Amino acid sequence: MAAFSRNGRPVGLDVQYVGILPCATCGVRSMKLPGRNGGVCIPCYAEECTALGRRAASAGSWVAASFVGDPCLACGSRSVDANGWAFWCNSCEIQTAVALPPR
Repeated sequence: MAAFSRNGRPVGLDVQYVGILPCATCGVRSMKLPGRNGGVCIPCYAEECTALGRRAASAGSWVAASFVGDPCLACGSRSVDANGWAFWCNSCEIQTAVALPPR
Protein backbone atom coordinates (compact mmCIF):
# COMPACT_ATOMS: atom_id res chain seq x y z
CA MET A 1 0.00 0.00 0.00
CA ALA A 2 1.22 3.51 -0.70
CA ALA A 3 2.26 5.57 2.32
CA PHE A 4 0.17 8.65 3.04
CA SER A 5 0.97 11.84 4.94
CA ARG A 6 -1.20 13.29 7.71
CA ASN A 7 -3.12 15.35 5.13
CA GLY A 8 -3.95 12.27 3.04
CA ARG A 9 -1.52 12.85 0.17
CA PRO A 10 0.67 10.00 -1.08
CA VAL A 11 4.30 10.03 0.01
CA GLY A 12 7.01 9.07 -2.48
CA LEU A 13 9.19 5.97 -2.44
CA ASP A 14 12.28 5.82 -0.29
CA VAL A 15 15.40 6.40 -2.42
CA GLN A 16 16.78 2.96 -1.54
CA TYR A 17 13.98 1.30 -3.56
CA VAL A 18 13.79 3.57 -6.63
CA GLY A 19 15.23 1.89 -9.72
CA ILE A 20 16.32 -1.16 -7.72
CA LEU A 21 13.36 -3.30 -6.62
CA PRO A 22 10.99 -4.73 -9.26
CA CYS A 23 7.61 -3.13 -9.93
CA ALA A 24 4.95 -4.46 -7.52
CA THR A 25 2.48 -4.82 -10.42
CA CYS A 26 4.37 -6.24 -13.42
CA GLY A 27 7.57 -7.47 -11.75
CA VAL A 28 9.49 -6.71 -14.95
CA ARG A 29 10.59 -3.07 -14.76
CA SER A 30 11.96 -1.34 -11.65
CA MET A 31 10.00 0.78 -9.16
CA LYS A 32 9.97 4.48 -9.98
CA LEU A 33 6.81 5.90 -8.33
CA PRO A 34 4.43 5.02 -5.49
CA GLY A 35 1.45 2.91 -6.53
CA ARG A 36 -1.67 1.77 -4.74
CA ASN A 37 -0.07 -1.50 -3.59
CA GLY A 38 3.62 -0.60 -3.47
CA GLY A 39 6.21 0.88 -5.79
CA VAL A 40 5.45 0.68 -9.50
CA CYS A 41 7.23 1.40 -12.78
CA ILE A 42 6.27 4.37 -14.96
CA PRO A 43 4.00 2.41 -17.38
CA CYS A 44 2.16 0.68 -14.49
CA TYR A 45 1.72 4.03 -12.71
CA ALA A 46 0.18 5.47 -15.90
CA GLU A 47 -2.19 2.48 -16.16
CA GLU A 48 -3.27 2.93 -12.52
CA CYS A 49 -4.00 6.61 -13.11
CA THR A 50 -5.97 5.86 -16.27
CA ALA A 51 -8.08 3.21 -14.52
CA LEU A 52 -8.75 5.44 -11.50
CA GLY A 53 -9.64 8.33 -13.80
CA ARG A 54 -12.14 6.23 -15.74
CA ARG A 55 -13.80 5.06 -12.51
CA ALA A 56 -14.01 8.59 -11.13
CA ALA A 57 -15.31 10.00 -14.42
CA SER A 58 -18.01 7.34 -14.65
CA ALA A 59 -19.05 8.26 -11.09
CA GLY A 60 -19.32 11.92 -12.09
CA SER A 61 -16.22 13.05 -10.20
CA TRP A 62 -13.44 15.35 -11.38
CA VAL A 63 -9.96 13.90 -11.61
CA ALA A 64 -6.56 15.53 -11.86
CA ALA A 65 -4.83 15.16 -15.22
CA SER A 66 -1.89 12.74 -15.27
CA PHE A 67 0.99 13.46 -17.62
CA VAL A 68 3.00 10.44 -16.51
CA GLY A 69 3.69 7.87 -19.20
CA ASP A 70 6.30 5.99 -21.17
CA PRO A 71 6.45 7.25 -23.89
CA CYS A 72 5.96 10.86 -22.76
CA LEU A 73 2.34 11.89 -23.26
CA ALA A 74 3.41 15.40 -24.31
CA CYS A 75 6.09 14.72 -26.95
CA GLY A 76 6.25 10.95 -27.45
CA SER A 77 9.87 10.62 -26.30
CA ARG A 78 10.97 7.52 -24.46
CA SER A 79 13.51 9.55 -22.47
CA VAL A 80 11.43 9.68 -19.27
CA ASP A 81 12.40 9.09 -15.66
CA ALA A 82 11.14 9.41 -12.10
CA ASN A 83 12.77 9.64 -8.69
CA GLY A 84 10.14 8.14 -6.40
CA TRP A 85 7.90 11.21 -6.11
CA ALA A 86 8.32 13.24 -9.35
CA PHE A 87 8.19 12.40 -13.07
CA TRP A 88 9.93 14.22 -15.95
CA CYS A 89 10.69 13.96 -19.66
CA ASN A 90 14.26 14.74 -20.70
CA SER A 91 13.17 15.78 -24.21
CA CYS A 92 10.34 18.27 -23.68
CA GLU A 93 11.20 18.95 -20.02
CA ILE A 94 7.64 18.43 -18.75
CA GLN A 95 7.71 17.71 -15.01
CA THR A 96 5.07 16.71 -12.52
CA ALA A 97 5.14 15.76 -8.85
CA VAL A 98 2.92 12.78 -8.10
CA ALA A 99 3.56 12.54 -4.36
CA LEU A 100 5.12 14.44 -1.50
CA PRO A 101 8.89 13.92 -1.23
CA PRO A 102 9.74 11.14 1.26
CA ARG A 103 10.76 12.28 4.71
